[in-house]
Amino acid sequence: MEIRNGQQQATINREQQTAIIEFVINDYIIYVFQGTLSEFDIFVKYRKNNSRIRTPKHIHWVVDILMKMQQGRELTISFLKLIQNYWNTATGLAANDHRTLKAIINSEMGLEKMSQYSILNNYGEYSVEFLYVLMHLLILQEKTNRSDAYMFGNVLSKLLEDELDIFSIVSAADHTGRR
Repeated sequence: MEIRNGQQQATINREQQTAIIEFVINDYIIYVFQGTLSEFDIFVKYRKNNSRIRTPKHIHWVVDILMKMQQGRELTISFLKLIQNYWNTATGLAANDHRTLKAIINSEMGLEKMSQYSILNNYGEYSVEFLYVLMHLLILQEKTNRSDAYMFGNVLSKLLEDELDIFSIVSAADHTGRR
């Protein structure tokens, strides 16, 4: 993974902005922009190669996780528990500058952590490293704006249930509140 200064321009709430930071992971780039909901809000976008820039939705990573679960359920559950642990301990951002975001991802990110899940890269669209960074940023985004945030945690809980209920998982992941 390469972490670099933000260069990408995007329109956020009708205002042109430059990314704060960019995470380059294989064919994907994750961009973090200043959000509009609070002082330290972040807005996450990504792209693959030269495709258009997309705003990630929970349903995107959920579908990928479900594909990984079909091939390696126990390993995927272990990965999700790692993410759930971060969800349970994360707090909102006290700053959202390049240095802070880089330090958070670097402190949470460990290649040794990701290497144990690398077999899951053979299934679904996203690599576990991409998912790890994306999910951490989405957690930070959610917790920064609401200390009582629950949506991400609910989706994780549904995915970690012994008996998967696709309807419940998709319902928990399908939220249209932020555009």
